[in-house]
Amino acid sequence: MLTIETFKKRLTKVNSPDWLSVAIDANNVRQLYIVVNGGMGNTISTPIERYPPEIKKCIVKMLFSGELIVAKKTVLLRGIDTLVYYLSLSSTIKGGA
Repeated sequence: MLTIETFKKRLTKVNSPDWLSVAIDANNVRQLYIVVNGGMGNTISTPIERYPPEIKKCIVKMLFSGELIVAKKTVLLRGIDTLVYYLSLSSTIKGGA
């Protein structure tokens, strides 16, 4: 089970086999997805509702505090054919938000 601590650790593991990212539906800003490495260049996208509620609360809090920011480019999640914006940690963006 994903905890807030493991979620935050995996969120910072860019370019690691254990990476995790968050995406927001481009057509429904209330729908969040957690995207993980599926291996062989694939990703696995899962609606946030399949995770413990505290994970969604953590993501929303990080969005409102500016710790997570929304990318400007849309990406297609192939497994579910949905356009999304990925969320990035503001600390990983050069020059800030």
